[in-house]
Amino acid sequence: MPAPLIKFRPYQEVVFWKKIRRVLLMWARQRGKSFTLAAKALDRMMERRDHTCIFVSASILLGSEFVRKEAQVWNTVLAKFREICASQQLRLETNIDNLDLDAIADIFEHQKLEAKIWHDRTTCSRSIVVAPNPATAVGWTGDIFMDEVGRIFDLKDVIEAVQPFMSSNPEFIWWMATTPPPDDNHYSFEMFLPPIEEFQINPKGNWYESKSKIPCHRVDAWDGSAAGVPLYDDDTGEPCVPEEHRKRAYDKIAWDRNYGLKFVRGGISAVSYAALARAMELGRGFCLGVDVKEAIAR
Repeated sequence: MPAPLIKFRPYQEVVFWKKIRRVLLMWARQRGKSFTLAAKALDRMMERRDHTCIFVSASILLGSEFVRKEAQVWNTVLAKFREICASQQLRLETNIDNLDLDAIADIFEHQKLEAKIWHDRTTCSRSIVVAPNPATAVGWTGDIFMDEVGRIFDLKDVIEAVQPFMSSNPEFIWWMATTPPPDDNHYSFEMFLPPIEEFQINPKGNWYESKSKIPCHRVDAWDGSAAGVPLYDDDTGEPCVPEEHRKRAYDKIAWDRNYGLKFVRGGISAVSYAALARAMELGRGFCLGVDVKEAIAR
């Protein structure tokens, strides 16, 4: 067998080949979440004619640096898959061909990135990139790939819009990826919270079922290190083990969340989401809402 064009890490390979409709990748930062989702989407396009994959990216809402990073990932994935398509007499066509990274990022940010795999002269499958907008989510039809779900503000409403079409077509899949959210009041916090805190180090990652009954695949810094993916020192650039990397980190809580995948209680909100929702429900029809546009000095 010839060597594959795309070489997955052990934990990426486990997930990529698993026959599963719904899954969350709870992976540490820079472990290849976006790459794996994009690869799976393009693989689905190659297998199926007239198929659509919708890539829901929170990065579009998070700023230019996130957009550039994810656009770079897409550019790398598409380049590799263009080679595969050529070897199988398929044609991959995108609207970012022969563009530099800045132009690709601009197309990505404006939700106009589209890739098509032509199975013949008249039949193609495609993927599109969209922002996580609950108002438009009801119109999505096809496979859904959601990146950085822990940073999607309206995640509850987006998920509510996605679930019905999953039950309408058994061929559709719904894959998500994230690290623990920075705020414990975020909808994803309780939704993806693991039933235990400690996991065995495994280069292929660990599986668990979340509180919401969603299958989750977990890869923290120790799992990544065991799979041959080291962490590097911020100053020297030399590889270091997770314990040493954490020791040198200024913000240990952020490290625990982004690399150790700890669900840290105590977020950024002064009042919990549950308390606010309860107060609004009790006050419905009895309270007056005031929309303050600007502060007025007295």
